[in-house]
Amino acid sequence: MRLRRARSGRPLEPPRREALGRRLSATAARCRRALCDITRWLSRRRRVAADQFLRGACYGAGTAVVGLLALWLQTR
Repeated sequence: MRLRRARSGRPLEPPRREALGRRLSATAARCRRALCDITRWLSRRRRVAADQFLRGACYGAGTAVVGLLALWLQTR
């Protein structure tokens, strides 16, 4: 493909490359916006997630204690 040269002597970019660059930058902007939205959503729900994790850990510890107690009673 032959490229025309600008007055400065540098070859001109084909128009499709410019369009591709614009599409890529628009896609990058959408991804960046989505990432910011997800980060904001996670930061708002961090406290709820920590509470749920603590609740799950407590339920797991309670289940383990009851299971070990039952095992101890059966072997005794």
